Amino acid sequence: MLLLVLFGAAQAMAASPPRLLSDLDIPLMPGFVEEGDSRVVFDTPQGRIIEVRAMGQQNRQKTLDYYRLLLPSLGWRRIADKSADCGAFCLMARREAEILKLTVTEIKQPRHKTLIYFSVNPE
Repeated sequence: MLLLVLFGAAQAMAASPPRLLSDLDIPLMPGFVEEGDSRVVFDTPQGRIIEVRAMGQQNRQKTLDYYRLLLPSLGWRRIADKSADCGAFCLMARREAEILKLTVTEIKQPRHKTLIYFSVNPE
């Protein structure tokens, strides 16, 4: 019986991945965790401003590929995709009157990790 309960809980967790920006329907890539105090949310007359960071173990190329494939299925249309001079990858997308910018950076010291910076602003 305990195995059935544990198996059911594991399936439920797998079926509903953690959300990063739940009000925008953008899931957090598996293996990433939102940094606790990084979320900033403002409502302005022009629209919402949301900024948040997440840290994880995936490399930056896999992370960027994940969001390149995922965002169109959530209604985001890619408008820019480039590598910045600072070693970060950047992806920009538009949905309705909002612009989403993802900056993906690898941090090698003290331990190898990848940082995703999500920024949503009115167009």
